[in-house]
Amino acid sequence: MTQLIINEWQKVFSRKSNIIIMVFIVGISAFFSFIPLLFNNEQAIETNTYGENWQSEVSQQVQTLQEEAETIRSQEGELSFSDSIIASTNEGEVQRLSYHLDKDIEPPATNNFFDNLVGASSLNALIGIFVTIIASAMVSKEFNMGTIKLLLIRTQSRSKILTSKYVTTLLLSLFYYGLLYLSITLFALFTTDMNPTSEYVFMTTEGLYDHTSFISYFAGLVASNLVYLVIIASLAFMLSTLTRNTTIALGGTLGAIFLGAGVTNFLVSKTELAKYLITANWSLEKYLPGRMVSIDGLTLPFSIIVNVVYVCAFVGLSYYVFNKQDVLS
Repeated sequence: MTQLIINEWQKVFSRKSNIIIMVFIVGISAFFSFIPLLFNNEQAIETNTYGENWQSEVSQQVQTLQEEAETIRSQEGELSFSDSIIASTNEGEVQRLSYHLDKDIEPPATNNFFDNLVGASSLNALIGIFVTIIASAMVSKEFNMGTIKLLLIRTQSRSKILTSKYVTTLLLSLFYYGLLYLSITLFALFTTDMNPTSEYVFMTTEGLYDHTSFISYFAGLVASNLVYLVIIASLAFMLSTLTRNTTIALGGTLGAIFLGAGVTNFLVSKTELAKYLITANWSLEKYLPGRMVSIDGLTLPFSIIVNVVYVCAFVGLSYYVFNKQDVLS
């Protein structure tokens, strides 16, 4: 089994498409890390680090921001767009800094390490697309190239051959995700300021601030992202096995990725059974602190069970079809 997995791994890494994906992941990580320094305004890139007497410094900063916002708001006539943005930004910053003062948590710099890592989770959807590209061709490509016959004349069983392909798909998903965060972390070390404490302050979906341990928050974020990638990989792998067609497998999985949320929201308004859809449960980020569950009846244990059932169904159906059908035809 190990040798089969190694062979599959080598086949994937011998393809130019995989090299392109890896280069793109590193490139998008660099762009994500440097974009605050290149395109944001001066306030966003300035280093707001504080000294030992940070409470006094923050209090003074809050007072200055409040006065500036009040001055802008008190102007006669209609405010310009730029003035409105400045006033709103100042008021938001006052809210954030006031929370830090109330909870006795030293504020980090505006462009800080923790926010960079958390913000990178938005790129997980992109990793999902790359995983879909690989998983959609994992089995179907063997049929298209005719190499499936060479695999099945070996002494290894069909189940072992399919298992090696599925395990390789999951390992590649983990590799792409790891490459993303390794790149983001390395770039962030040079483009952001380190946080002064281990506490992570964030804005909730209700517009209020809250805080928790960054390690626990980030661990939950990583776990939810990996669950999503496993589901996407399993779905694309199943379609690749069932249809033997890379285009159908790729199109079907990408369709679920891009249209899943919209279709789910539409069905939720029509029937309570929509909560059993995989697209309603595959993102566990909604259970993180400060997030909101928009569908009634969804809980973390419920979503975990639904996801496990779907993944087992995807994998089980793949094995059944691959073992029962005349794959040599």
